[in-house]
Amino acid sequence: MNYTFHLIANSHLDPVWQWDWREGLNEGLITVRTMLALMDELPELTYVRGETVLYEHIAREEPETFARIQRHVRSGRWDPIGGAYLQPDTNLPAAETFARIYLHGQRFFARHFGRPATAAWAADSFGHSAGLPELLANAGFRSFSFFRPDPGQRPLPGPAFWWESPGGSRVLGYRPISGWYGCERGEVPNRLDGFLQAAPKQPYQNIAVFYGLGNHGGGPTRRLVRDIQAWAAAHPEVKVEHSGLHRFFAALEHEIATRPEAAPFVHRGELGYCQRGCYVSAARLKSAFRHAEAALSRAETTATAAALATAAPPPNLGTAWRGLMFNSFHDILPGTSIERALDEQVDWARGLLHTARSTEFDALNALARRVDTTVPAAPADHPTAVSLLVWNPLPHAYAGPLELEVCLDYRPVFPYQNRPEAVPLEVRGPDGRALPYQRIKTEHTFLTTIPWRVRVLADVRLPALGWGTFTVGWVEGAKAPAIRSRTGSPRANTIANGHYRVQARRGGSGVALFHGARRLLGPAGLGAVTVDDAFGSWGALYDEPDGLHLLTVRQAWKVTGVEVVEHGPLRAGLWVRLAGGASSLDLWFRLSEGRDAIDVEARLMWNETRARLKLVFPGAGDQAEFEVPGGVVSRGPAGEVPGGRWVRIKRGPRTLGLASDALYGFDSSDGTFRASVVRSSRYCFDARDTAATPEWLPVTDRGEYRFKFLLTTNGDRLPQLARELEQPAHSLAVPPHPGKLGRSGSLVELTPTSVRLLALKPAEDGAGLIVRVQETAGRAIAPRLTLACNRYALPRLPAHAIATYRVHRGRVTPVLLTELPKAKA
Repeated sequence: MNYTFHLIANSHLDPVWQWDWREGLNEGLITVRTMLALMDELPELTYVRGETVLYEHIAREEPETFARIQRHVRSGRWDPIGGAYLQPDTNLPAAETFARIYLHGQRFFARHFGRPATAAWAADSFGHSAGLPELLANAGFRSFSFFRPDPGQRPLPGPAFWWESPGGSRVLGYRPISGWYGCERGEVPNRLDGFLQAAPKQPYQNIAVFYGLGNHGGGPTRRLVRDIQAWAAAHPEVKVEHSGLHRFFAALEHEIATRPEAAPFVHRGELGYCQRGCYVSAARLKSAFRHAEAALSRAETTATAAALATAAPPPNLGTAWRGLMFNSFHDILPGTSIERALDEQVDWARGLLHTARSTEFDALNALARRVDTTVPAAPADHPTAVSLLVWNPLPHAYAGPLELEVCLDYRPVFPYQNRPEAVPLEVRGPDGRALPYQRIKTEHTFLTTIPWRVRVLADVRLPALGWGTFTVGWVEGAKAPAIRSRTGSPRANTIANGHYRVQARRGGSGVALFHGARRLLGPAGLGAVTVDDAFGSWGALYDEPDGLHLLTVRQAWKVTGVEVVEHGPLRAGLWVRLAGGASSLDLWFRLSEGRDAIDVEARLMWNETRARLKLVFPGAGDQAEFEVPGGVVSRGPAGEVPGGRWVRIKRGPRTLGLASDALYGFDSSDGTFRASVVRSSRYCFDARDTAATPEWLPVTDRGEYRFKFLLTTNGDRLPQLARELEQPAHSLAVPPHPGKLGRSGSLVELTPTSVRLLALKPAEDGAGLIVRVQETAGRAIAPRLTLACNRYALPRLPAHAIATYRVHRGRVTPVLLTELPKAKA
């Protein structure tokens, strides 16, 4: 066979890793200037470069350098590839985060280079979600080149294959037959020899050969180019050409179309696993990122929906989304960078939370100004009730518990000193009727014998992506409606709500959970263990067998404290403290009346080294369905694996659903499921941590760590419960006044609830709204969308598929995820 070696020169550059973002961006500028000078000197040289974050930095700092890049793009020697803001981690971000990464990148490419990319690549990301082909295809990509996992970690029948998502979308995948994306200075002759030796073992004439110095910029050098010329002269049987990724894929696609024997195989599912420690490392960064993802999505959706009723200007969260995208980078979110750099990225991610909250605050205030927020009249010289606008940020109705906290007066209510529970309260819903409520503990512990602020729990109904006006006040003579309830504490150290029962005892190994009379878990109950984990930031960097599944228990934690903290009738609460080694975990279990879920808040104090903490669900099962970016995957025992917002754990016909707002790493074996919470590795550390490792080297994630999770036996409702956990209903105290809008209303509704709203935002060209949805139940469906009372039938959505629509002037039009404007030459 006559082979064509496509020499693809590149400069892998991590904008953050052993350096911070400032050094990374400026090194991008230095590298590009070096490449341009070399291309002027060597007319045969071609070069590929992705990551619009670097292009933007270059265009801003040195417009003349960016203009030189554009000239080489037009000549065909410079190949803009990847079509992404940067190279993200491809296991952990949410589907919508990926959508924004490719949206931003593709639009930049179209605007500044005349066309979007069709060839995606992930030079260094640590494995790839099964749903990634869905996201890539929606962004206009036809092909995808990657390097990790390598053949030893994930064998494949050949280098080229159709990679198919759970939603049915395909891209042409390609993993090089030898080597990696870069090379050492004198390596090229041996590298090319290796490719020539490997070529007969695969069916393709066109072979991609990546080369160039990297990780801190670099790229091709004069010596590398001379070595290529010499090798080509010595091997006339091989056509050696300086190429690009798009040129290579075009040749490969032509070969596939004209040579039936070269038809690629089809791969369905994820491309994992490797560097498994990355699913858990730097939990504080992961937590900040996850919360920022949810907050930005919520703020943008809220502001867009509110604008339907208020004619307010559309939200502008572009800078915040770019900050989130930057933090998705594959050495930031996985937690493999130096401490100083990760500290700065945590600061950045937490700053995004404030931006999102401010945007939502402004939008809800604009909405509140048009809503009837009046309060009942009060006697003279007596405080009125407080008006609360309660907002549901999700496109399906919410029914369940809601906490409301207000000040009863501008000063403490001294007439009820030493008997704060005796203050008569009245809680009214949007229909003006008094609601049953339960007093719960306020967030403060100041002057607790004198009532001032009160916090209540009510069972409420809120419309889809809509509001309800509630009032809470001190009303003499008020009597709360009676509550018929099965929720409370039937015995010591136990809570129940008719669906579930939770109990614990001091000295026990865990927390017993029951559904009716049946144990949800084995006799040990929900527990925690410290397991040995002496690997560095990446985990078992070289896939050492003892690092793929970490089960050596250092400490089985014990229950050291139990107390019933809420007794019903609307919610019962149980506090449990587990302790092991030098660490402790406080868990607040809550059971609400009529709610088919166990809600848990966790506060961990972690002070271990060479270890990780796992929550243990014995007897739950070792088969599970995991929500992952762009789809759902089923797995059995496979060692440490990545996951998303929810997991359905299965054992025979029984299902236990787990959702969280922070966890990413899981494993299972022998009928037991586990969720990793934190791991204490050294920063940016590749070796095993042993007794010889200096103890003064800092350790990640020591200190306090907070997260939430829930458990349910209702597997069908699990995705909805997971969304409500990440984006709960929110109350805002607002000025009371009449309004043109009623005390309750919906602005957007999407049905059925198995269809998830990924994005609702204004189209950037001002022509209508962009709506992005995903089917999550594994069944083809025809969704229905309501926008401000206008109803739309959306095109039929295949199982697990993602689709983007433009809604404008009464019409719904499917569009590419990228929503590309007209390209500029």
